[in-house]
Amino acid sequence: MNDAARNRWYRVPEVWLMIVMLGATIIGSLALVATAFGNRDELPHVGPRIASPLPPTSAARPSDQTTP
Repeated sequence: MNDAARNRWYRVPEVWLMIVMLGATIIGSLALVATAFGNRDELPHVGPRIASPLPPTSAARPSDQTTP
């Protein structure tokens, strides 16, 4: 048996390991996406705003044009 026939890609166990790992990654990713779309989260109910103890990050606009 010559070297070329002995070293075919399908006779190397590491190649099959890489193929199995790649296939498992793809199948796992698709299962994760299917699970995420199947179990959509509802938006939580947002209650009334509470006063913050922190100062505002920007100045409030004046209520009319006469206030500078």
